[in-house]
Amino acid sequence: MSKLDEAEQRLQRAVAGLEEAARAVASSAQSAVSKAENAAAAPDPAVAAALETAQARNAELEDVNTVVAQRLDGAITRIKTILED
Repeated sequence: MSKLDEAEQRLQRAVAGLEEAARAVASSAQSAVSKAENAAAAPDPAVAAALETAQARNAELEDVNTVVAQRLDGAITRIKTILED
């Protein structure tokens, strides 16, 4: 067997090894993606409850903010009226 034939065989073995490694990495990545998708589809009940509580609190604070803003607007209007007179 010539040196060229030996080099070609080593190259073919190296390419085959790289292809196998690439398939293994792709399989591992796909497995990780599947796990991440499953985790996202079924959130932790404690996290879901905390999110729901935070959203309810946010809605309450938005309502309070609206009321306070209206009162401030009214107070500013009254002060302007007083100062204009």
